[in-house]
Amino acid sequence: MLRNYIKTAFRSLIKQKVYTGINTLGLAISITACLLIVLYVKHELSYDKFFPEADRIYKMVLERKYPNHVTFYSVIPHSFAKAAQRDFPEVENVMHLFGPNRNTVITYKVSSTDIKTFEEDYFLQADSSFFKFFDIDLIKGDKRTALASANQVIISETTAKKYFGAEDAIGKILGGDFGDIKVAGVFKDLPDNSHLKFDFLASVGGPQFAQFINRENYTGFDSHTYIKLKPGADPKALEAKFPKMVDTYAAAHIEHDLGKSWADYKKSGNGYRCFLQPLPSIHLDPTNLELTITPSGNLRYVYILSLIAVLIVVIACINFMNLATARSAERAREVGVRKVMGSFRSQLITQFLTEAVLLSTIGTIIAVVGVYLLLPYFNDLVEKHLEFNFSPDVVLGLAGFALLVGFLAGLYPAFALSSFSPVMVMKGNFTGSGKGSWLRNGLVVFQFMISIILIVGTIVVGEQMSYMQNKNLGFNKDQVLMVKRAFALDKKTQTFIEEIRSLGEVRAVAGTSSIVGNRDDFFGQQFQPEGSSEILTVKSMVMDDEFADVIGFELKDGRFFSKETNDSLSVLLNETAVKTLGMTDPVGRRLSQVTNNNDGSTTTRLFTITGIVKDFHFQSLRDEITPLVIYDKEFLGSQGGIAYVAVRIKADRFKEAIGKIESKWKEFVPNQPFKYEFLDENLKHGYAEEQRSGKMFAVFSSLAIIIACVGLFGLSAYTASLRTKEIGIRKVLGSSVQGVVILLSKEFTKLVFVAFVLAVPLSWWMMDAWLKGFAYRVDLGLSSFAVAGLLALSIALLTVSYQSIKAAIVNPVKSLKSE
Repeated sequence: MLRNYIKTAFRSLIKQKVYTGINTLGLAISITACLLIVLYVKHELSYDKFFPEADRIYKMVLERKYPNHVTFYSVIPHSFAKAAQRDFPEVENVMHLFGPNRNTVITYKVSSTDIKTFEEDYFLQADSSFFKFFDIDLIKGDKRTALASANQVIISETTAKKYFGAEDAIGKILGGDFGDIKVAGVFKDLPDNSHLKFDFLASVGGPQFAQFINRENYTGFDSHTYIKLKPGADPKALEAKFPKMVDTYAAAHIEHDLGKSWADYKKSGNGYRCFLQPLPSIHLDPTNLELTITPSGNLRYVYILSLIAVLIVVIACINFMNLATARSAERAREVGVRKVMGSFRSQLITQFLTEAVLLSTIGTIIAVVGVYLLLPYFNDLVEKHLEFNFSPDVVLGLAGFALLVGFLAGLYPAFALSSFSPVMVMKGNFTGSGKGSWLRNGLVVFQFMISIILIVGTIVVGEQMSYMQNKNLGFNKDQVLMVKRAFALDKKTQTFIEEIRSLGEVRAVAGTSSIVGNRDDFFGQQFQPEGSSEILTVKSMVMDDEFADVIGFELKDGRFFSKETNDSLSVLLNETAVKTLGMTDPVGRRLSQVTNNNDGSTTTRLFTITGIVKDFHFQSLRDEITPLVIYDKEFLGSQGGIAYVAVRIKADRFKEAIGKIESKWKEFVPNQPFKYEFLDENLKHGYAEEQRSGKMFAVFSSLAIIIACVGLFGLSAYTASLRTKEIGIRKVLGSSVQGVVILLSKEFTKLVFVAFVLAVPLSWWMMDAWLKGFAYRVDLGLSSFAVAGLLALSIALLTVSYQSIKAAIVNPVKSLKSE
């Protein structure tokens, strides 16, 4: 029996090649898009779940409360780990991870005359408990000893091949920024669905580390800290104990360092809140953490893409319904004949559902081929390494998906078509009920409502990206080359800067500790205004005397640092810092700072405020501008904490300037790699996730609109077929082609308008929620919604016009004869 249903379904589909092709194409496109999104979402949700006992591993992170803002940190004071293990019976073990250390130079001495030099961005350090938390696959070496001693390192399989080729890596000595370290193991490359990313994992041990880890620190953020709970332990119950732990241990340090009671410190708006991140949730944790090992994902985007995948398939299913309805004029007679010949309604329903499932199966097969062809391009778009591998589970899932889509798409047409009365059908009365018309129109409205929402999303994301790239940041980001690893120059830094300044292609050059716009480059400090008990917690940076001129800072009051003055104990404040302190005349006022020494003693320094800099965006536009204090490099000695050399290059001289700067670099530090980046490009990289999401919105919005138009094409064909006689009579009575086209298009214009009215509040709510993730954002204007509505209407009218014109130009004699 099933064989007959399938054979009949094939014959029916082959008979109507155009409609079959359109339906198959719509389903194939939608299923392809859905499968690609499913691969992405599945990958995002799989992070770190492959580690054994992942459900018992947590990362301890921290919310730092300031008087005027809150910041979340991925690193915490290292002593909290030891306190948690000592005080809480739920904790089985703790582990410290340090890094990542970017731009790390690693060398390998092949011979006395051949030294290989590499620059690595994924260099981490861990204590000996690492393998008790993360059981990575060690190809060579012993997990019990690989990280047990100081100055040892394990490296990835790819790194081992890069450095040593086919030679055995074990026992080899590497040099570089971290001194001599011995390779004690080689591990299999980590999958990219982990928040951990490293090619080098060095041990931390020996007397120096012991002194560091045993020195109590409950206020300085320095360690990625992981906790493994005992089986059955409740993480929420453990978190509830953290406030008392903070009060117990941090209070003494605050009182010692700042001479202020813990109660007064908290009363003024300061504080610490430790909490736990489950290992599998770290990647998609919505908390905006600073100093993460790898960039976090976005749970909201995962939800949005999942919804888009469902909606695209739903739109394709609606298309099938409308296209099947469009064929009802000819299929009604088929139903009538079948019923007269003795067919039961259940048999007709089964036949129509078989056709739908057959179409969805063909569409799924085409979609699988499409996924294989498009996956490399999709990987480039999302910057992932997604794979689509067949397995029994995947085949079963695809088969079930094809059945589900076919059933959902074919259900309404099957019941609608099988309900025709044979007597009425044979007389030609097969127009259907008003209820069916309302349903069809409702489905079109739903399709275009979703399409308009996606168009609005694409427009708003694009506007926000343009806003961030063009907003006045309070400094001039253009034509500035940032030379990295300037600390390698050591005492020759100033000489190097002077050499670069002499180049004809260079307008200005200066040194700094931070790339403006890169929030992880700014370090926290605490100051106390002289004669006041208030504590000012700020971000800070170091710059030399020329940096303000190179980068284009604006001075509001006082002066910048100068070569003519000794500014070792001078600082600049931004406007927000002044507002936070409540100062009316800050220039000349002094700030005290207490620093801890290695021997446990403290040193108090008094800094004079010499100038006020107008607020500039030294962090991402996702973050509000916070208090900032700028030190002069003289405070830190000859090298002055200079990590970058900023070079403003003359227009159209970039290539020559880069070549000459690189030559100078090699003269000063021939064994150090030359690495640079333009400041404006660095700022763009900070919004890579939003740019990717914008591209995905554009791609899937386009697909949704295309698929919706296919459904509209079918409905317009159905409408035209129903009104064939009416059109003929109107033309006999003198109606023009233009009049007929307007008549047929008017109904669809109404449907798009209704869809627009419904889409506006929904899209407004959704995009307003998305924009709240940015401290500085575009305003949601009416233009975005108007453009989306006009675009949807234009596309709809263009689609409908084909069928309208086709019906309008038919000879009325032929139209009337067809009735």
